[in-house]
Amino acid sequence: MASIISSGIGSGLDIAGIVQQLVAAEGQPVQLRIGQQEARTQAKLSAFGSLKATMSDFRDKLAVMKNLSSFLVRNAQSGNEDLFTATVEGSALPSKYSVEVVQLAQAQKLTSGVFTGSDAVVGTGTLNIAIGAESFSIEVTDENNTLSGIRNAINDALDNKGVAATIVNASAGSYLILSGESTGVDQAMTITQSGGDGGLAALEYDPGNGLNALTQTVAAQDALIRIDGFDVTSDNNVVTGAVEGVTINLESAAPGQTAELLVENDEAAARKTVQDFVESYNKLVEIFDKLTNYDAESDLAAPLLGDATVRGIRARIRRELSTAVVDIDAPFKMLSEVGIQVQLDGKLEIKDDKLSSTLAGDFSKFGQLFANSDGFAVRLFDLVDNYLDSDGIIETRSKGLSRDIEGYNDQRDTLNQRLSSLETRLLRQFNALDSLLGQLSSTSNFLAQQLNNLPGISNPNNRQ
Repeated sequence: MASIISSGIGSGLDIAGIVQQLVAAEGQPVQLRIGQQEARTQAKLSAFGSLKATMSDFRDKLAVMKNLSSFLVRNAQSGNEDLFTATVEGSALPSKYSVEVVQLAQAQKLTSGVFTGSDAVVGTGTLNIAIGAESFSIEVTDENNTLSGIRNAINDALDNKGVAATIVNASAGSYLILSGESTGVDQAMTITQSGGDGGLAALEYDPGNGLNALTQTVAAQDALIRIDGFDVTSDNNVVTGAVEGVTINLESAAPGQTAELLVENDEAAARKTVQDFVESYNKLVEIFDKLTNYDAESDLAAPLLGDATVRGIRARIRRELSTAVVDIDAPFKMLSEVGIQVQLDGKLEIKDDKLSSTLAGDFSKFGQLFANSDGFAVRLFDLVDNYLDSDGIIETRSKGLSRDIEGYNDQRDTLNQRLSSLETRLLRQFNALDSLLGQLSSTSNFLAQQLNNLPGISNPNNRQ
């Protein structure tokens, strides 16, 4: 049977209310302290999150600059895009070329003689199809000896090396068309047959051995272009390597007609990359200031004011920006010498005239200032990437702060257990006191009644 304790029956006091107030008074200072510590820790954790995000953006900008091919962009322009277009990589050097597209690369196409229809019987045996150095064979039996059956057998062959078979049904009859899937002279086809009833001879093509049952309607052909008068061939219509770092995409042939291919430095793209770098760095300076600031008027301190980790990161980055690049053969070794200057507030500023003259006069060496083995982008990227690593100092600090927050929850649990025990103890003590007061009150009333009943004792209430 559960016991029922009615607090305050003996004394008339609100024992439950009194106990609750005592427990609250005991726990409030500790809860306040835990809450304040947790709030400060949460603010620090959030601050490190903001710092990490800003540094990650800065690292992304450095990743572009540390790679010459992505930093020093070149443009390739075609003087006639109906003939060719061009794309370029960072290894290309500025220059002009005269380009003539003499012929495009082609895939070979062979056509059979006329048949009465797609269901016309051709013959049986083995059909051997070679494409360049590769070959495959199909077996033609009475079950697939028609024109359409041979077409399907070629297309369905698992080891088909690149031949598509189709049928054209014309007014005169049906024709089997064999088309190579790859361009270039080396992808020419030869077709021979063996065994069976000999009917497959109608599909043979091997000009070197006098077999011409099929007609070549499109010859296998390499592309041919002339760059500044020099012949360049390609087995497809994308020419690479003829001009270092440039890919020429052939669109149409025009023998005797030339167009200019212009490769030039993309100074605007390089400037944009530098601007992105400067803006990202300045945002990093702003976040450093914001997270370590102290407002004297409001007497408010930023969450990472005086934090040694942040102070150390900021100092290292500043030091790298002020350290010269020594392994470079250029008239400049510092950022200030190419128009990127550090201001009094720690931010970077671009001097447009100086930067423009540097890009125009020393485009490649300007890139090396950042992308060389000890260039600014290389050093800064390695430094920031180390800070942002999963085992880096920022992640280590963040994990430590997260553990502290979990610890505050444990402290709350411990406090709640202690306050619960205190409440139980106080209720027990107050209820015991209340019970004693009730007993004393009952005894007092009993004694009063007994005294009133004694002889010679008059009750004042009975006096008239």
